[in-house]
Amino acid sequence: MKKFSSKTIKAKNSVKMTALSTRAIAANLILQVLDEGKSLSALIPEVQLSVKAQDLPLLQEICFGVCRVLPRLEQIIKRLVDKPLKGKTRIVHCLLLVGLYQLLYMRVPAHAAVDEVVNATKSLKSDSFRGLVNAVLRRFLREQDEILAIIDKNWQTLHPEWFVNN
Repeated sequence: MKKFSSKTIKAKNSVKMTALSTRAIAANLILQVLDEGKSLSALIPEVQLSVKAQDLPLLQEICFGVCRVLPRLEQIIKRLVDKPLKGKTRIVHCLLLVGLYQLLYMRVPAHAAVDEVVNATKSLKSDSFRGLVNAVLRRFLREQDEILAIIDKNWQTLHPEWFVNN
Protein backbone atom coordinates (compact mmCIF):
# COMPACT_ATOMS: atom_id res chain seq x y z
CA MET A 1 0.00 0.00 0.00
CA LYS A 2 1.42 3.33 -1.08
CA LYS A 3 1.44 6.05 1.57
CA PHE A 4 1.06 9.68 0.68
CA SER A 5 2.21 12.81 2.39
CA SER A 6 -0.49 14.70 4.25
CA LYS A 7 0.33 17.70 2.08
CA THR A 8 -1.16 15.97 -0.98
CA ILE A 9 -4.69 15.75 0.36
CA LYS A 10 -6.88 18.76 -0.30
CA ALA A 11 -10.48 19.01 -1.41
CA LYS A 12 -11.74 21.99 -3.39
CA ASN A 13 -13.30 23.72 -0.39
CA SER A 14 -11.09 22.27 2.33
CA VAL A 15 -7.73 22.99 3.87
CA LYS A 16 -4.51 21.00 3.92
CA MET A 17 -4.48 18.26 6.51
CA THR A 18 -1.42 19.28 8.47
CA ALA A 19 -1.80 19.70 12.23
CA LEU A 20 -5.56 19.15 12.23
CA SER A 21 -7.62 17.49 14.93
CA THR A 22 -9.17 14.10 14.26
CA ARG A 23 -12.61 15.70 13.92
CA ALA A 24 -11.29 18.28 11.46
CA ILE A 25 -9.68 15.56 9.36
CA ALA A 26 -12.93 13.56 9.49
CA ALA A 27 -14.90 16.59 8.29
CA ASN A 28 -12.38 17.12 5.49
CA LEU A 29 -12.67 13.50 4.35
CA ILE A 30 -16.47 13.60 4.50
CA LEU A 31 -16.41 16.78 2.41
CA GLN A 32 -14.36 15.00 -0.26
CA VAL A 33 -16.75 12.04 -0.25
CA LEU A 34 -19.88 14.20 -0.52
CA ASP A 35 -18.68 16.89 -2.91
CA GLU A 36 -16.16 15.05 -5.06
CA GLY A 37 -17.44 11.47 -4.91
CA LYS A 38 -14.20 10.08 -3.52
CA SER A 39 -14.04 6.82 -1.61
CA LEU A 40 -13.30 6.74 2.11
CA SER A 41 -11.44 3.49 1.59
CA ALA A 42 -9.03 5.34 -0.68
CA LEU A 43 -8.84 8.54 1.39
CA ILE A 44 -8.16 7.11 4.85
CA PRO A 45 -4.83 5.46 3.95
CA GLU A 46 -3.69 8.81 2.56
CA VAL A 47 -4.19 10.56 5.91
CA GLN A 48 -2.64 7.91 8.12
CA LEU A 49 0.52 9.99 8.40
CA SER A 50 -1.50 12.95 9.70
CA VAL A 51 -3.28 11.00 12.43
CA LYS A 52 -1.90 9.52 15.63
CA ALA A 53 -2.09 5.74 15.58
CA GLN A 54 -4.47 5.68 18.55
CA ASP A 55 -6.81 8.16 16.78
CA LEU A 56 -7.10 6.21 13.52
CA PRO A 57 -9.98 3.97 14.74
CA LEU A 58 -11.84 7.09 15.91
CA LEU A 59 -11.35 8.71 12.51
CA GLN A 60 -12.60 5.59 10.72
CA GLU A 61 -15.63 5.24 13.01
CA ILE A 62 -16.64 8.87 12.52
CA CYS A 63 -16.17 8.87 8.74
CA PHE A 64 -17.81 5.55 7.95
CA GLY A 65 -20.51 6.16 10.57
CA VAL A 66 -21.48 9.55 9.15
CA CYS A 67 -21.73 8.04 5.67
CA ARG A 68 -23.81 5.14 7.00
CA VAL A 69 -26.47 7.36 8.61
CA LEU A 70 -26.07 10.43 6.39
CA PRO A 71 -29.77 10.83 5.41
CA ARG A 72 -30.81 10.96 9.06
CA LEU A 73 -28.07 13.44 9.98
CA GLU A 74 -28.97 15.64 6.99
CA GLN A 75 -32.61 15.74 8.12
CA ILE A 76 -31.51 16.83 11.58
CA ILE A 77 -29.34 19.61 10.16
CA LYS A 78 -32.24 20.81 7.98
CA ARG A 79 -34.30 21.25 11.15
CA LEU A 80 -31.52 23.08 13.01
CA VAL A 81 -29.97 25.36 10.37
CA ASP A 82 -32.05 27.99 8.57
CA LYS A 83 -29.90 28.38 5.45
CA PRO A 84 -27.94 25.55 3.83
CA LEU A 85 -24.16 25.79 4.17
CA LYS A 86 -22.75 25.86 0.64
CA GLY A 87 -19.48 26.66 -1.09
CA LYS A 88 -16.66 27.42 1.31
CA THR A 89 -18.94 26.81 4.28
CA ARG A 90 -19.54 23.16 3.31
CA ILE A 91 -16.70 22.19 5.66
CA VAL A 92 -18.78 23.63 8.52
CA HIS A 93 -21.71 21.48 7.37
CA CYS A 94 -19.42 18.44 7.52
CA LEU A 95 -18.28 19.43 11.02
CA LEU A 96 -21.93 19.50 12.07
CA LEU A 97 -22.34 15.99 10.63
CA VAL A 98 -19.34 14.85 12.70
CA GLY A 99 -20.71 16.47 15.85
CA LEU A 100 -24.21 15.06 15.43
CA TYR A 101 -22.84 11.58 14.73
CA GLN A 102 -20.80 11.69 17.92
CA LEU A 103 -23.75 12.89 19.97
CA LEU A 104 -26.12 10.24 18.61
CA TYR A 105 -24.02 7.16 17.99
CA MET A 106 -20.81 7.30 20.01
CA ARG A 107 -20.15 7.07 23.71
CA VAL A 108 -18.52 10.48 23.84
CA PRO A 109 -19.78 12.79 26.59
CA ALA A 110 -21.93 15.52 25.06
CA HIS A 111 -19.82 18.38 26.39
CA ALA A 112 -16.65 16.80 25.00
CA ALA A 113 -18.17 16.14 21.57
CA VAL A 114 -19.42 19.72 21.28
CA ASP A 115 -16.12 21.17 22.52
CA GLU A 116 -13.98 19.11 20.14
CA VAL A 117 -16.08 19.98 17.10
CA VAL A 118 -16.21 23.67 18.02
CA ASN A 119 -12.41 23.68 18.45
CA ALA A 120 -12.03 22.01 15.05
CA THR A 121 -13.49 25.12 13.40
CA LYS A 122 -10.33 27.01 14.32
CA SER A 123 -7.97 24.50 12.73
CA LEU A 124 -10.13 24.46 9.59
CA LYS A 125 -9.88 28.25 9.30
CA SER A 126 -13.62 28.53 9.89
CA ASP A 127 -13.22 30.26 13.24
CA SER A 128 -16.02 32.70 12.44
CA PHE A 129 -18.44 29.74 12.53
CA ARG A 130 -17.56 28.65 16.08
CA GLY A 131 -20.72 30.26 17.44
CA LEU A 132 -22.92 28.66 14.80
CA VAL A 133 -21.48 25.18 15.39
CA ASN A 134 -21.79 25.57 19.15
CA ALA A 135 -25.37 26.88 18.91
CA VAL A 136 -26.54 24.16 16.51
CA LEU A 137 -25.07 21.28 18.53
CA ARG A 138 -26.33 22.66 21.86
CA ARG A 139 -29.78 23.28 20.38
CA PHE A 140 -29.82 19.67 19.20
CA LEU A 141 -29.01 18.51 22.72
CA ARG A 142 -31.90 20.58 24.12
CA GLU A 143 -34.44 19.53 21.47
CA GLN A 144 -33.11 16.05 20.69
CA ASP A 145 -36.19 14.09 21.74
CA GLU A 146 -38.69 16.10 19.71
CA ILE A 147 -36.42 16.39 16.65
CA LEU A 148 -35.77 12.66 16.58
CA ALA A 149 -39.47 11.87 17.12
CA ILE A 150 -40.40 13.93 14.05
CA ILE A 151 -37.59 12.57 11.88
CA ASP A 152 -38.01 8.95 12.89
CA LYS A 153 -41.73 9.06 12.11
CA ASN A 154 -40.81 9.36 8.48
CA TRP A 155 -39.10 6.08 7.69
CA GLN A 156 -38.05 7.38 4.26
CA THR A 157 -35.32 9.52 5.83
CA LEU A 158 -33.50 6.32 6.69
CA HIS A 159 -33.20 5.31 3.04
CA PRO A 160 -31.77 7.06 0.00
CA GLU A 161 -34.42 8.71 -2.15
CA TRP A 162 -33.50 6.61 -5.21
CA PHE A 163 -34.12 3.44 -3.18
CA VAL A 164 -37.55 4.55 -2.01
CA ASN A 165 -38.57 5.58 -5.54
CA ASN A 166 -37.74 2.15 -7.04
